[in-house]
Order: sequence, then structure tokens, then C-alpha cells
Amino acid sequence: MDYSSLKPMIEGTIPWVKESGLSVELLEERHVVLRLPKDNHLNHVGIVYAGSLFMLMEIAGAALFACTYPIGQYIPINKGMDIQFLNMGLTDIICELSISEEKAREMLQPIDEKGKGEWVLEMDCRDTEGTLIATSTCQYYVKKMS
Repeated sequence: MDYSSLKPMIEGTIPWVKESGLSVELLEERHVVLRLPKDNHLNHVGIVYAGSLFMLMEIAGAALFACTYPIGQYIPINKGMDIQFLNMGLTDIICELSISEEKAREMLQPIDEKGKGEWVLEMDCRDTEGTLIATSTCQYYVKKMS
């Protein structure tokens, strides 16, 4: 599959995401890299805004889902997200996610059996120097399409 065809959907479907400047740097099977430009997201004290980090990781998780499972067979929706802010974001922020074929199959098995369920993803984001900025656990509600 040509995963680059997902780029406009990821960057442009949600108006706020489109305006944010979030960009897809890499989309390939079970591996994604997204970048959030700091200049569009600085808060009142000059660090990357917490809500923007949330958006980056939530969208990156959805992008990974789209690059892992057949498009149109499942629909993921964010059910909840726990986020820990660890360091100040002073540069662009990168979220890189990947999942093994075995883990992807394991995570989807209960959803295939029941027709719906949770798909839980641990992730983090880093600045351009590699410093860990935030970690999160995102619970996606996934429904198998008929």
C-alpha cells in the first residue's frame, strides 16, 4: 500500500490540526513520524503548549492505526488519554511510533472476536534533540465495520 495517500487525511481532515502546522514526516507499514512546529504552539511562558502535545500524540496514534490495519475495516475513536509532561518543549516536537506485526495482531484479536473493544497505545514525544517531553497512554475505542 502507498501510505503517502494518508498524509492529506492526517494533516487536513480536522481544521484545527490543519491550522496547527502538524506535518507527517514518515508513513510506512506499522511506523509513523509526525512533527509539531514549536512556533505555532508556544504558550504564555515560551514552551510548547500542553494541549498541542496531546493533539500530536493522539493524531500520531490514529496515524499508526491507519498504517497498521486495513482502511475501512475498523474505526478508532479516542476514548481517553493519560498524559505526563516531563520536560519543557523548546523546539519542534516529534512523535515516532511503531508496532511489531505480532503486537498489532495481538492488540486487534479481541476486537475481531467481539466486533469492538479497546486498543491501548503507549507513546511519547521528544524534542529535536531527543529529550523526552511527554508520555501518554491513549485508549482508542475501536469498532469493526460491517
